[in-house]
Amino acid sequence: MDHLVEQKCPSCEAPMRFDPKQGKLVCDYCGTTMDIPEAPKPEAQEVKEEEMTVEEATLDFDFASISGQAVDENAQGLPIYNCVSCSAEVIAPAEQMALTCPYCGNNIVLTEKVSGKLRPDGMIPFQLSSDELPGTLQKFYKGKVLLPKRFFSESRVGKVTGVYVPFWVFGGKLSGELLFNASNSSTHRSGDYLVTETKHYRLRRDVALEFRDLPVDASGKVDDALMDSLEPFDMSQVKPFDMRYLAGFTADRFDQTRDDTAEKAKTRMMNTARSIFTAQAARDYGSVTQAGGELHADLRGKYMLFPVYLFQISHGGKEYAFAVNGQSGKAVGKLPIDKGVSWGYFLRRAGIILLAVLLIALVRYLLGR
Repeated sequence: MDHLVEQKCPSCEAPMRFDPKQGKLVCDYCGTTMDIPEAPKPEAQEVKEEEMTVEEATLDFDFASISGQAVDENAQGLPIYNCVSCSAEVIAPAEQMALTCPYCGNNIVLTEKVSGKLRPDGMIPFQLSSDELPGTLQKFYKGKVLLPKRFFSESRVGKVTGVYVPFWVFGGKLSGELLFNASNSSTHRSGDYLVTETKHYRLRRDVALEFRDLPVDASGKVDDALMDSLEPFDMSQVKPFDMRYLAGFTADRFDQTRDDTAEKAKTRMMNTARSIFTAQAARDYGSVTQAGGELHADLRGKYMLFPVYLFQISHGGKEYAFAVNGQSGKAVGKLPIDKGVSWGYFLRRAGIILLAVLLIALVRYLLGR
């Protein structure tokens, strides 16, 4: 069994890559293009989702026994493969399942890491090409008034890596009850006094909510905050997993199991429920505070790959991590702040607010005369 698959052009044997703009495999040497046929979703997909266990999701493989393809291990214990095209030795970290040979440029998929229990349930292919990233960043920078003045001329974008990041996508039901303390106050005049009457209530709300398509990053290598900020992903565009979409990109398999990430999904669901029911109670009461309750989540999870561009921007001797949603083009990252600009901006804003307060006071004074 061959455990290394390369995407090669049938016309000239050059490497082929997946082009997000065309949605096809493209050969940059002779111009050949190939469609990726739409595969039907397997009937047993829901069964797999229900039956997957933690033990099944954390299978380990002996990379030294993969049909003679892994020939050695380097000093860090990382498995080394022989590229089929040029015979060069290629290092592949344990969680990496798609890579490009740095010597001949062939795009390689390590099929042992995407088969059987490790095969993703679905994926969203890249729809944004790397040459569209400058325009995406310009939109992200727009309106950021606190950026250093020479940020555009002095900053440098590092190597851009297109990565299929592993996610667990959860769905399920949330049930239980939430308790609130609420109150309503009313004021009336009694003789020479203003009397405020406050009534207190104890509220109970039964919770029954169903959640779908809640993604949680399943890779310990990427910043969770960056991945959370990249949402949403359009789940209507999920396709059955196909190795050909990986050509030209890096792809990692999960290193955090479904159970590892389920707690985060539960927390997000519970926070959403509390927010919804607190807002509902606040419509009928002047003051509402949460007073406890108990919620239970019954979850199911699917293993999927989502497209993300990762890179660093260098400025002023510091590195700033950035990510771009390879489907929607949404960019996220931490930008530097010019302290001089920020103080000037703060003082201007404070001056405008102070002027508005003075004008309101003046108008009230004139109306009261």
